[in-house]
Amino acid sequence: MSNENYQKCRTCRFCIHSEGSWVCLLKGIPTDSGSSCERYRPGSCENCNNLKTAGGRTLCMITGEETYILSVCSDYDPSGRRSV
Repeated sequence: MSNENYQKCRTCRFCIHSEGSWVCLLKGIPTDSGSSCERYRPGSCENCNNLKTAGGRTLCMITGEETYILSVCSDYDPSGRRSV
């Protein structure tokens, strides 16, 4: 069974909300918590909480290595059986 929050704006770090108002920062437009985004890429580094950008560099805090923000993590498992 898949997670009901999978690929929803409410789980995206680029969506912000206040009370009932949701805004997609990528597009700069209002959205809602149950919407999805065509830029959503499961496992992409830009959606990872372990990504850090500083001084023009993008670092994976798990490996400590520099990465490209649109790369897809080889350790990503959408079923949640294996976590990084």
